[in-house]
Amino acid sequence: MLTKNTEQLKQRVAEHVAADSIIQGVYWDSRNMQGCFIGCLAHDDDPAINEAVYGLPVVVQRIAEHIFEALPAADAKAFFAALPDAVGCDGKDLTRVGWQFLAAELRSLPEQPAEIQAVIDPVIAGMDKLASGQEWPAELAESARVAAGDAGDAGDAAAWWAAAAAAAAACWASGAAADVAWWASGAADAADAAAAQSAAWAATRAAAASAGASAGAAARLRQRDLLLRLISEAPVVEQLDD
Repeated sequence: MLTKNTEQLKQRVAEHVAADSIIQGVYWDSRNMQGCFIGCLAHDDDPAINEAVYGLPVVVQRIAEHIFEALPAADAKAFFAALPDAVGCDGKDLTRVGWQFLAAELRSLPEQPAEIQAVIDPVIAGMDKLASGQEWPAELAESARVAAGDAGDAGDAAAWWAAAAAAAAACWASGAAADVAWWASGAADAADAAAAQSAAWAATRAAAASAGASAGAAARLRQRDLLLRLISEAPVVEQLDD
């Protein structure tokens, strides 16, 4: 998957910025022609449309949408407006951006107790492998599984993902870590993603709900800048004709 139709993307974003039609809380309001990050690009609530048209991976869109919804309104609009410049051109590979983002966010956690860090470290290492285009090594998955079991969880694939999610969310209740853990559980092809999503949901949402407003805003701004930088720095694999 490579970025494509970037000039069309720039035009779509510019039209919505000029019309002041970028809003939070609604995917796409077809009556008033207003929408959120995903909706303004797709004119729909399905991010797969943007993946097909622009080559923007669904997981990258979902992360962007979470950040967008938590930003102050003016910052959210500016974030959306900055997307085309970050994408820059056709032929860019954004498929590893999600893993790079997730690994960086888990690395940004404050110092953890040893038993918690033992759960998080193998998850970060696995994400690093995926971000570099490699497979998730079985020994890392086993290490995370054992650590999750030692922490008192069930010890299957879903459990160690949920343990990493709960650990990150509980130890840094800023909302940022909560969403990172949620997307880590949901985006993983290497584990039982559906079960992990279900197991992680309650813990991550509870942590996000307890976040302080100022800490959450600062975290989202940092996340915004990180995601835009990773998109901007993604490699151009092939120059595509428009």
